[in-house]
Amino acid sequence: MKQEVLRLPAEQLFQKEIDALIAAETDPIPTGWRMSPRSVRTYICGGRVGNMMITPKYIGHERLVEIAIATLVTDRALLLIGAPASL
Repeated sequence: MKQEVLRLPAEQLFQKEIDALIAAETDPIPTGWRMSPRSVRTYICGGRVGNMMITPKYIGHERLVEIAIATLVTDRALLLIGAPASL
């Protein structure tokens, strides 16, 4: 049985953006991470790194994203409640 991929994983779909963020990194990177929390926020909420525009992957309350990232940096558990939004 052949398995079809409906959509590439985000890590593959946005690889150029991830590579640009990692290459331009100037902030401290937590152990086990590939980029700083600031770059993770830019990757999720969108912005600019060098000449590249980073497309937003989440449209909503940016403060919620910041709190989630800060929680994950401290190695604490993060529980998200609610149905995922469908596009």
